[in-house]
Amino acid sequence: MIITWVKKKLAIRSSKRLIRTVRGIIRKKGEFLAPREADQAQVRIIACEKAIEFGSLHEIRTSRKALKIFFDDNLRSYGKSAVRQNIEALVIAVALALAIRAFVVQPFKIPSGSMLPTLLVGDHILINKFVYGTRIPLTNKVFFPFSGIDRGDIVVFKLGGDVAMGDMPDKEAFYIKRTVGIAGDEIDIRGRDLLINGRAVAQVYSGDYEYTDHKFFSVADRYEQSLSGKKFSVIYRKGTSSTTKGRINFPLIVPKDRIFVMGDNRDNSYDSRFWGFVPAENVYGRAFMIHWSWNLSNPDFVNKVRWQRIFSKIE
Repeated sequence: MIITWVKKKLAIRSSKRLIRTVRGIIRKKGEFLAPREADQAQVRIIACEKAIEFGSLHEIRTSRKALKIFFDDNLRSYGKSAVRQNIEALVIAVALALAIRAFVVQPFKIPSGSMLPTLLVGDHILINKFVYGTRIPLTNKVFFPFSGIDRGDIVVFKLGGDVAMGDMPDKEAFYIKRTVGIAGDEIDIRGRDLLINGRAVAQVYSGDYEYTDHKFFSVADRYEQSLSGKKFSVIYRKGTSSTTKGRINFPLIVPKDRIFVMGDNRDNSYDSRFWGFVPAENVYGRAFMIHWSWNLSNPDFVNKVRWQRIFSKIE
């Protein structure tokens, strides 16, 4: 008997608190409520008050539950202050942005000319992190891969600690190159010719490529190539040019779970010809779009922005 009495007192107290909350919302936010919502709230409040005055514990709990369901479905958001609602919206937006960045899409800035003419210094690109699989936070493990790394893909990666060759400035930094060899491929380079599994990648001379930044060269030979259906351009230094310059002996076989990468600026790219293969697990995503681009060497803002490159697709 005592236990039932205590339960009833607690149920009454909880019901009265909920009634005060609902009435406060109607009083402060009534102008924003639809007439039907206000009427339904009053009906449930009256039912609760009658149960408190005359009803049993079961009736009190039942009427309170009905009012609580109505409150959750229709009035809860009105009970929050504008500041709280804005903070919650901001937190949700930030969490969503971080989730997208962590698992789906991430921005990346092109820091060097190793991918000329495809990517220019000052291009800001987006990489698809989902296509090769989602990474488990705080680990390098990948699950749910949508597709494998293919020849011709432009990938963003880290070298990692197991890349023994070369003296890259930072093995934990991000780099961007084009995949030219995947596991099992035989790679050979003879002069300007790239051979994959004994067959030279076809390339067609398309004229001079002019580049004003003389830390590379002012004029280069431009060729059109294609890998796995992806068409792109590569450039070579004019005159004597050999893309075999590096530290790797050719031909070679790409090991399991590794890729062989090269820059499209074939005579000015520090890549797998120097420091060997890239572990596939170190690849963070595939470049797919330029969302912003500018040339900081131009004097004014209008001329700094490369308007024609914004939102262009990357091949």
